Amino acid sequence: MTHLLQGSKKAATSLAAIFLTAALLFTGCGSSGKEPYDYDLSKYIKPADYIGVTYGKLDTEVTSDDIKAEIDKRRENDAETETVETGTVASGDAIRIDYVGTIDGVEFEGGNSKNMGVDIVVGKANYIEGFEAGLVGAEVGSTVVLDLRFPDDYGSAELAGKDCQFTVDIHSKDVKHVPEYDLDWVKKVSDCKSLNEYEESVYDELLAEKKETAEDDRRQEIWLKLVGESEVLDYPEKELKEEKESYRDYIKNFAGQYGYTIDQYASMMNMTTDQLENEIENYAKEVVKNEMLLFYIARKENITVSDEEYNRAITDIYTEQGYESEDAFKETYGKTVEQAFGKKYILSDIYLKKVMD
Repeated sequence: MTHLLQGSKKAATSLAAIFLTAALLFTGCGSSGKEPYDYDLSKYIKPADYIGVTYGKLDTEVTSDDIKAEIDKRRENDAETETVETGTVASGDAIRIDYVGTIDGVEFEGGNSKNMGVDIVVGKANYIEGFEAGLVGAEVGSTVVLDLRFPDDYGSAELAGKDCQFTVDIHSKDVKHVPEYDLDWVKKVSDCKSLNEYEESVYDELLAEKKETAEDDRRQEIWLKLVGESEVLDYPEKELKEEKESYRDYIKNFAGQYGYTIDQYASMMNMTTDQLENEIENYAKEVVKNEMLLFYIARKENITVSDEEYNRAITDIYTEQGYESEDAFKETYGKTVEQAFGKKYILSDIYLKKVMD
């Protein structure tokens, strides 16, 4: 299990990541009609000089190798898989097998697939050493006998270090048929009339993706620079308390899903309860610092969010979550988008885009 607090602290260096994390946790920040931080922030934060920030050129080069790799990936995705009962097993093949394992001629517990059919990818199934390698080169439809040995540190003391024998029936394997890169395939997957036209369309799509990624990276780089160079003069008590409670509640809920208390969670993370509380406070302070800087700049530059922009953001959220309407979203979660994500998150996300623009 990854260290949640470490992951969250890392995310806290990016305002967009903070807001996204908060949203996905569904902790919610309330749906008050007030805008967040609707007071003079000058006594709480001394912002970095955000006018005249310099940055480098965007790297948006698309090479012929990039185009070829993308076309190959699309062909691979368009491949059809056929299950066959002939051929030879190779490393990386997806095969179906059954097996019986014995020690000194006696079956051991868990060593018989009972003709249920086991699907494995040869070389990636994590069976004991020699099992998968022993199947390479065998004919599909044949039976292979493998003389092996359980490792000394095997999880079962009864089997660890023991010589064993597996009788393996290889029933079938999957063969993937990747379409040729030709005009017939291009016409099937696009409206293009020639290979050159298709390659130009792939180039355009890759270029747009690279530009978007590069712009996002540059925005984050600029924001990290501004946050790092800004100075917190004081933390507003209300917002800091809300963030601490929100994150603490998330940890409690997360730990509770596995039957643990927050103190037990701290112990699992090799922390005392006081250390966990310190982590929570540091995270909350980082969130509040990001938010204060965001809303300071927004107010200073007279940036506002209209009702239309807010409602459009609501629609974008439930659409990105895979719902056709907010009613469908509410039916699943028992909450509106605003109740689930929190008005502060939704507004902050809109403001962040406008401030960075």
